[in-house]
Amino acid sequence: MQSITKNEMKIFPPFKEDIVTKDNWFTSQKNLQRYCHSGELSPSRIIWRGNQKPTQLSYAKDQLDLEKINDKNGESVLAYLERTDTDAFLVMNKGKVVYEKYFNGYRSYETHALNSATKSFVGLIVSLLADEGLLDINKKSSFYIPELEGTGLGDGTVQQLLDMLVPVKYLEADTPFGIGRGTPIFIATGSMPKPENYNGPENLYDFILSSKKDKIPGTAFYYENGQTETLGWIVKRLTGKNIAELIQEIIWSKLGAEENALMQLDLIGTDMASGGMRATLRDLARFGEMMFNDGYYNGQQIIPEHIIRKIKKGGNRNYLAESNHSHLSGFSYHNQWWISHDQFGGYSALGKFDQRICIAPKADTVIVKLSSYLSPSSKETNACQAIIEYLVKE
Repeated sequence: MQSITKNEMKIFPPFKEDIVTKDNWFTSQKNLQRYCHSGELSPSRIIWRGNQKPTQLSYAKDQLDLEKINDKNGESVLAYLERTDTDAFLVMNKGKVVYEKYFNGYRSYETHALNSATKSFVGLIVSLLADEGLLDINKKSSFYIPELEGTGLGDGTVQQLLDMLVPVKYLEADTPFGIGRGTPIFIATGSMPKPENYNGPENLYDFILSSKKDKIPGTAFYYENGQTETLGWIVKRLTGKNIAELIQEIIWSKLGAEENALMQLDLIGTDMASGGMRATLRDLARFGEMMFNDGYYNGQQIIPEHIIRKIKKGGNRNYLAESNHSHLSGFSYHNQWWISHDQFGGYSALGKFDQRICIAPKADTVIVKLSSYLSPSSKETNACQAIIEYLVKE
């Protein structure tokens, strides 16, 4: 029998100040880290990995020394990772892992919150349904969900929702985390408690139905969660399956993933399409490699190649440049992916607190960053770019 040894000293039961709850997970770096590492605060649905053996990741003999790679501001990539509260970081180049490291007690087999990087998975599902003729992207969402007639989100087409071109407004709610348009969805998903005298949506369907028109759909880029949640509702209405099931059937069970992924649910069991997925670093690297290979991975074409090609073409750069995401100079947003339009053909799935799945086709590179960064800067992209440029020169 293996002996049991002490590791990090923990107190059972924990001190009150060490307990992470829905009231305090967003109030400190320490609590946010625990929230990102653990899915225990909210109910979740399993995205099964399937019964096949995991695909083996190949590791390069010579691993990158990130302390010796500096960005254009002179900061080393390793210093950047530490400064931005990185939990796990992996770089693949030419099909091989050239760097993999875990921080802050995060383990390779633990799932990590993807937050809005979840949107990119939903974009693939919607694109595939359209490709199979089950969905017309040029029809309004209210065509598929008649209940949305007269709402802000019901007036946009499926393609406009995919590209975040349906500007809407929501009820503002006063909470411990401030007042703002993003707040009601945290209440609707059950991620934070209701404030006193709150009279807004308490589940994702009511959140979508509460949307009000702000501008004419198709005339402005407006990045927010309700548009992806609307896509999730359309997909469920058409297929009779939840988002977790579809990601499992179409993507996860075919990758040869090592671990199950998870999907956060609201209080009535609705998948959080806009930001509820959790997965491990290595499995996200496998997903990134699949995208890099134009949908082909593990001996099969998981996503049709032309769907990936459409993503890489990108969307309207002028709309994004005129939005509150203008700091992403030269970028566009298309089919729930961020497109950089750089010399490496880069595109990414990005999530709150600095989650990144970056694919650089012309540099043969995939980078995955999982973080618990409470206050990310709008310009935290230099380090990944520095790695890509370094690898291209080697």
